[in-house]
Amino acid sequence: MDAERQSGKLTSDEFEKLINSTAEGIWSIDLDGNITFVNDAGMKLFGYSSKDQMIGKNSHQLVHHSHADGSPYPRVDCPIYKAFLDGTSCHLEDEVLWRADGTSFVADYRASPIFDNGKIVGTVTTFVEKSARQKILSENYETYLETVFDTLPIFAGSLTVEGIVILVNTVAVSGTSATKKEVVGQYFWNGPWWRDLPDVAAKVKSAVEKCRHGSQERFDTLYTASVDGKNQSRWVDLSLTAVKRADGEVLSITTTGFDITERIHLQDELKTAKETAELASELKSSFLANMSHEIRTPLGAMLGFADLLRDPNVSPAERANYVNILTRNGAQLSVLIDDILDLSKVEAGALNLEYVDAHHRKIGSDIVSLLNVKAKDKDLALEYSAEINTPETITSDPTRIRQILLNLVGNAIKFTQFGSVKIHTYGCHSDGGLPALCFEVSDTGIGMTVQQQERLFHSFSQADETTTRRFGGTGLGLALSRRLARALGGDVTLVRSEPNVGTTFLVKIPDLPALRSAAEDTFKKESRNHPELGERALEGLSILVVDDAPDNQQLIWRYLTKAGATVQSAENGQVGYRAAITGNFDLVLMDIQMPVMDGYTATQKLREAGYVKPIIALTAHAMNDIRKKALNVGYTDHLTKPIDVGALISAIAKHARPAMN
Repeated sequence: MDAERQSGKLTSDEFEKLINSTAEGIWSIDLDGNITFVNDAGMKLFGYSSKDQMIGKNSHQLVHHSHADGSPYPRVDCPIYKAFLDGTSCHLEDEVLWRADGTSFVADYRASPIFDNGKIVGTVTTFVEKSARQKILSENYETYLETVFDTLPIFAGSLTVEGIVILVNTVAVSGTSATKKEVVGQYFWNGPWWRDLPDVAAKVKSAVEKCRHGSQERFDTLYTASVDGKNQSRWVDLSLTAVKRADGEVLSITTTGFDITERIHLQDELKTAKETAELASELKSSFLANMSHEIRTPLGAMLGFADLLRDPNVSPAERANYVNILTRNGAQLSVLIDDILDLSKVEAGALNLEYVDAHHRKIGSDIVSLLNVKAKDKDLALEYSAEINTPETITSDPTRIRQILLNLVGNAIKFTQFGSVKIHTYGCHSDGGLPALCFEVSDTGIGMTVQQQERLFHSFSQADETTTRRFGGTGLGLALSRRLARALGGDVTLVRSEPNVGTTFLVKIPDLPALRSAAEDTFKKESRNHPELGERALEGLSILVVDDAPDNQQLIWRYLTKAGATVQSAENGQVGYRAAITGNFDLVLMDIQMPVMDGYTATQKLREAGYVKPIIALTAHAMNDIRKKALNVGYTDHLTKPIDVGALISAIAKHARPAMN
C-alpha cells in the first residue's frame, strides 16, 4: 500500500470509495455481459438492496434489454456488444432500463470498452435516470434564466400560456410596492403595474389572449410606478411574444418593457414646440398681412395726395387740406413704427423709463385733446373724470402712461359706433400693496365673446380676423400696453366685456418714488435756462449735413436755411470726413447707415484726427443700443427720423452755441 502511495496510484479501497461517491450509476461487464462491478448509485437506481444481487448476473437478462415477457435480447443487436467488436464508445440518450420490481425508466446511457494489454475485456457504463437529469437541468435553467433576467436593465418576465406570471426580474417590480414572490403566481393583468388602470389591464389581458394563439403584441401604454414614494403613471413600450415549439405549440409567453416616459415627455414637448412654431408662423403671416395693410393705407393716401399737389390748379384751401392729410397719415405711420420698436424694446428689456412726477389730470387732458377729434368724427362723447381721493401725482413715467392710455382709448373709439368712451381715475393699491393710480377705460362698443377675450394681449393678434377686416389695426396696442404697464410695475387687465354692450379695461400704475430719475432736475434746469428760439435761431451757423438720401438732404437744407444757417451736403461718410477736416463748420449732422463709409467710422476717424466740433447723429435707427454705440464712438448727440424740426433746431443751437445755454 505504501508503494502504491508513493507511486501516486489509488488503492482499491480508495478507488471504490471514489466510484461510490458519484451520483451517476456505474457498472462494468465482461464480454459475455456478466456484471463484474456496480457502484452504490447503480445498485439503488435499479432497486436492489445489495450489490451481490447484481454482480455475476447477466446484465442483458437482469436490467439491460429485458422484456416484460422475459424473452432474451439478441446479443448481436446490443449496441454494447457492437462496441466490443469495433472498440468504440456508445451513447444512448433514451435507453430503457429495468428495475428489480419490473418497472422501467429512461436513462442517459454511456458505455466504453475496457482494454487489457490491447485486448477488449469488457465495458464500463455510466447511466443516469433521464427524468432526474431533466429535473437537474430544469432547476439549473430556471436559476440561470432568473439570473439573466435580473441583469437586464428593462422590465422582463415570463408567463404561462394562461397568462400566469412564472418569472419576473427586479426591474419589473422595483417601481411597485410588490416583491417578485408576490407577483409570481398572479395573472399578469392583475399585477401591481395596472392596479389603478383598469382599461390598461383589460388591454394587457387581451394581448395575452392573442399571444396564447401564437401572435406577438407590442404597444405603448401607461403603468403605475412608485417614484420617490409616490405612485404615478409612467409610460412603457410593452412587448408580449409567444414562445413556441418546433411544431408551433405555444409553450409560454415572454414579456419585456422599456420605460419610455422621458421619450413621451420629449415627444409632447416637441409637439408643443411644433404647435407653438406653427402658431407663431401663422401669427407672423397674419401680422405681415395686417402690417402691409396698415402701412399701405396711409402710404397710399400720402402718395395720392402728394400727386394731387402737383396740379397747379389746386386751390389754397385744397392744398392746405392735402398737406394736413399727408401730415396725419405720416404721423400714423410713425406711431405704427414706434409701437413695433417699443414692443421689441420691452421684450428685450431695453426700454428706458423716466421716473418723474406723473400728473393724472395732465395725462387725462392730453388724451382727451389728442383723441377728441376722432371721437367727434364718430359722434362719441369722450370724457375724463377723477375721484376725490385720487392722488395728484405719482412717481412713474408719464410718457409711457400716456402711451398706454392712448392705445386703450384709441381702441375704444375704434370699436365703438354709438355712445361714449370714458376715462375714470382713482387712487388704489398695486398687487404688491403699493399706493397706485388706477385708470378705467370703458366704452359702449361692440364688446367681446369669451373666446375673443382669450386672444387679448397676444402680440400681433386681435379678437378675430373679422375685427381686422372691419376696423383695421395691427393688434399691437393691447400687447404693448400690457408690457409697458408691467415694465412700470403695474398691469393692464380686462375688467368686463359683453357683446354689443361694451368693454372696460383697468390700468394700474404703482407709485415708485425710490426710482425717481436723477435726470428730472437736469431736465427742469435745461428747460428753465434754454433761450426762446426764434425763426432765425441758427443765424450765422455753418452746418455740414452728411446723408446718402438726396431727399433727406433737401429736406434738412430747407429746415436749416429757413432757421438762418448755411448748409453744405455730403453723400457718404468718406466725403463727409474730408469735408469736415478741410472745412470750417460749426456743427456736423451725420447719418449712421451710409454706403462707402458709415457714420460710426467717419465720426470715429474725425475724433481720432482731433476734430472737436459737435457731431449729431440724425438717423432712422431709434433703438437705445444704437444711441449708446453712437455716443461711444464720438457722436455728441443722437436724434431720430422722422425729423422733429423743433428738436433738431434746439439740439443744434444747444451744441453749436453752448454759451447761450
